[in-house]
Amino acid sequence: MSKAMFGIRIVGSAALLAGVLYATPVLAHGNHGDKEFAGNKPAAVAGEQVKVAPDVQKALGLAVTAVGEQVLRAGFEANGRIEAIPGRSAEILAPVAGRVLRLVASRGQAVRRGETLLVLDSSEIRALAVQSEQAKAAARAESKQAEARLRLARSTFEREKELVDLKISARKDFQVAQSEYEQAAADLEAVRARLRLSGAQLDARLAQLGQRGVQAARDGRVTVASAVSGFVAQQSVSAGEAVEAGTPLYRVVDTAGGVWATAQIYEQDLAQVRVGRPVEVVTAAYPGQVFKGRVDSVDPAVDPETRTLAVRAVLANPGGRLKPEMFATLRVTTSDRPAAVSVIPRSAVVEADGARIVYVQNGPDVFEPVEVDLGRLSGELIEVKSGVYPGDLVVSRRAFQLRAQALKGGIPAEDGASGEIESEKPKPESPSPGGTPWWALTFGAIGLAGVAFWAGARFAAGRVAGVGLGAGEGAPPHRSAARPRR
Repeated sequence: MSKAMFGIRIVGSAALLAGVLYATPVLAHGNHGDKEFAGNKPAAVAGEQVKVAPDVQKALGLAVTAVGEQVLRAGFEANGRIEAIPGRSAEILAPVAGRVLRLVASRGQAVRRGETLLVLDSSEIRALAVQSEQAKAAARAESKQAEARLRLARSTFEREKELVDLKISARKDFQVAQSEYEQAAADLEAVRARLRLSGAQLDARLAQLGQRGVQAARDGRVTVASAVSGFVAQQSVSAGEAVEAGTPLYRVVDTAGGVWATAQIYEQDLAQVRVGRPVEVVTAAYPGQVFKGRVDSVDPAVDPETRTLAVRAVLANPGGRLKPEMFATLRVTTSDRPAAVSVIPRSAVVEADGARIVYVQNGPDVFEPVEVDLGRLSGELIEVKSGVYPGDLVVSRRAFQLRAQALKGGIPAEDGASGEIESEKPKPESPSPGGTPWWALTFGAIGLAGVAFWAGARFAAGRVAGVGLGAGEGAPPHRSAARPRR
């Protein structure tokens, strides 16, 4: 074997060996798991079972519920709010002008009818009291003067009468004395009347305030009380503030006797609603608790801008737990279905890539995501038309977390365990780093080896040609075999 051919074989073998070594890790990875590429694990889909150890289920707070059968009430939901029923609230206004001396009630406080809310210092009442005292003093002084004049007139009258009887005095003088006496008596009676009426204006004002449930004293202190039982929904004044008559002070709302739940519905739903239909109301403040009532009124006209109309339901509210302006969801029942249907808790349904799935328990630690077709809502239950059957156990609590952890490929377990979710579905061939299939890299490596072999062959051929050329240059000039003639 020549040296040139030996070089060609060496270079080609090296290139082929490099290609094989490059492809070997890719081929070796084909029978291993995806731990190296856990971050690229595909999302769990319906039909792929997952294993969750019992201790991990406990750590996650998973709970399962059997698919049941129930007669559902058909209806629809609408978002709304809680309102106080008109006529069961009272706007407390300042009965007189004055200054707030003391606040007794504050916002949110429960009060009873007649309970004191605040105390005012009324300049009006004090002014009336001063005027009354001044009038009384003046009337008393005039009364004394009138009494003195009356005594004098009586004495003159009696003397003139005696003289007339004795025919000593003229009858005209008697008549004058009699007239002055009667006038003095009348003046005294008028003064006494003014004395009696000097406090009448104040008394009348106090009586007027009393008829409105306001207690006012002659010293100007006015006590304002609640007109209804309920709670203070609004406080509009503070201590020391000056107010005019008619200024809003408080708003007291009576919610213990019932409240309104009001929602706006679209006109296409109007045909399903009528007065008297059952209504269930849920609030964010009391999750899981359902307040029941009935439709009380439906607005007679549609709002031209929103194309909606208000529906109001009356709810019992023992203890006044429902407060005005709370957000609420109204579930209006429109009809009863005659046949029982399969139902599951609403919390069992998980949205997954546009589909709705539930996790069905197929063993103590095996869960399978199953796509379901859903129907009508009824409270916390929802009709399931297909996918699961009565008696199947579905995850009804923390199903969203189960799916989220399944997508990530692991669930945190107790005592530091990995809690990894194991797939029961045959694993697909693992992709190579970067996402390129192993077979593509294999053929690429073979192609690279071929290119290397070809390049090596060309290189070796060049070396051979170079050796031949170098030998020609170093040899002596070619001479003919025939000797030259001498």
